[in-house]
Amino acid sequence: MLKRRHYHIDDIESCVLCTTQEEENIDHLIFSCQLSQHCWAKIGTSYNTNNSRIEATIRAKEKNYGTLFFEIFTFAAWNISKERNNYIFNQINPTHNSWLERTKADLNWLRYRVPTNLSDYITSIVNNL
Repeated sequence: MLKRRHYHIDDIESCVLCTTQEEENIDHLIFSCQLSQHCWAKIGTSYNTNNSRIEATIRAKEKNYGTLFFEIFTFAAWNISKERNNYIFNQINPTHNSWLERTKADLNWLRYRVPTNLSDYITSIVNNL
């Protein structure tokens, strides 16, 4: 989006989260980047670049977390994006641990918005991360 708006920060057009030097786009940032791949592996999901993202997400939902998959997916993707933005705008180096802590915190807040049986389930997910 920054590129489309002709807003350049140090002429960075390649992904700042990994060493591949690939052009940063939403697909790369959320699914293909080295950091994002590590994050998805942590929550038990992987994205094969040969499949469509929709297919891969549906398969991941069937394999992992059932009812709460899309909430967990959203928090994970949002926090990957935050890692990128913290680097670009605040010069804070992205790390898997900062992503993990932020994702755990978001999931802990989610416990207050779901029924009790799901709250206990979220607690077990956070404890296993």
